[in-house]
Amino acid sequence: MMRTILITCFAALLLATTPPGRGADKLSVGYYPDWNRSLLPPSLIRYQCLTHVLHAFLIPNADGSVGGLSGYADLVQTAHQHNVKVMVVLGGWGQSTGFSPMAADTAARHRFVTNMVNYCTSTAYDGVDIDWEYPANATDRTNLRLMVHELRLAFDALVPRRLISIAVPSTSWSGQWFDVESMGADLDWIGMMTYDYYGSWTAKAGPNSPLYGSFTTNSEGWIDYSASYYSGRGVPHNKLLIGTPFYGWVFNAATLYGTSTGASQAAYSAIAPHLAQGWTALWDDVGKIPYMVNPAATQLITYDDSLSVAMKCGYVLANNLGGTIIWALGQDKIGDRQPLLEVIGAFLRPTTSAGAEPMAQVQPAGFSLAQNYPNPFNGQTHIRYRLPDAGDVRMTLVDILGRELRVLVAGIQPAGDHDVAFTSDDLPSGTYFFRLAWHAHVMTRACVVIR
Repeated sequence: MMRTILITCFAALLLATTPPGRGADKLSVGYYPDWNRSLLPPSLIRYQCLTHVLHAFLIPNADGSVGGLSGYADLVQTAHQHNVKVMVVLGGWGQSTGFSPMAADTAARHRFVTNMVNYCTSTAYDGVDIDWEYPANATDRTNLRLMVHELRLAFDALVPRRLISIAVPSTSWSGQWFDVESMGADLDWIGMMTYDYYGSWTAKAGPNSPLYGSFTTNSEGWIDYSASYYSGRGVPHNKLLIGTPFYGWVFNAATLYGTSTGASQAAYSAIAPHLAQGWTALWDDVGKIPYMVNPAATQLITYDDSLSVAMKCGYVLANNLGGTIIWALGQDKIGDRQPLLEVIGAFLRPTTSAGAEPMAQVQPAGFSLAQNYPNPFNGQTHIRYRLPDAGDVRMTLVDILGRELRVLVAGIQPAGDHDVAFTSDDLPSGTYFFRLAWHAHVMTRACVVIR
């Protein structure tokens, strides 16, 4: 069973001592619903923060045919230009009814596999993500395994080989009908939908995506519990991805775990402005997630912010998991920034992403910016960097929206190693970025302040 790690102690120490590039082998997988195109056209996706884009949704039909998705060419072309793979997503909530009869019929299942081979070959998709919500019995479980295996055999014969991933529920209620023990070898990864633990269907207002929990207060589950469940069923850690939501739930409730009379979803971009509208920001130190309450104490929002997303990334690194799946790209778009995605990029894609500022592809030998130590921190931290030659240096601290908060270094400095002591002072908890500019070169590292 996967051990529970307290992010504020062991995981914090691990992150603080992680060398640059530790997260380079982690997957950052963003779901891209087709209906988000007007909000986030393919040209505006932060590809440097991602390894894969999952284009949703293609609908499976009972006879093995598929339909429901078009307009893919610009997405595939743009992503490939940034060395990011694009996969097509099959099914989704309310669109999965065709899976069961198709997978149960040998001829229809073979027709489906042939159609997916032709579809990926003709469109240049790099594979498929299966989002069957949900198999309901032992027969579905067996047929899903057969469908995945037959698809694997067909995709292995293609050049290049195509990927297969699957989205699974967060708990055993529906998770029992996914034969992850047998399908593991055929899947490139398994993405846990570790969100919607609470929502409009629950009688209480609870956290959307808590990292940890206790059954004395939380009856619905949490990420570490879900990861332990699938790990205990034999899923290798490097194939297991946690889910990170870019949305939250607005409950008609006064307190966390209090009675709720209804709830609705809201994107992070719609939630964040409430903090400037008199809502009280609070922190659940058990679940490691923020929530907020309106002035009248009639509504409560549970969601993820830069700090909780950073802690989820820390959990991935500390437990050597495969990475994270994100629902959904575009939901954190505020102006020209995508702050939650940038946090994930900074932690899991440090060789290609630098959060608030894309890192230069080629840096001169001897120019480096180390991860600050300690990190996360409360109080003082040290930032070390190396200059191959003397030159004009500027180091700044910026927030997740790219706003410059402080100038830490400015002026001509000699070649060699340098150390800057930085004190967080009155900075609130959250993710920030150190940006080091020397001549025409820029490097950036993410840091986390915990109060």
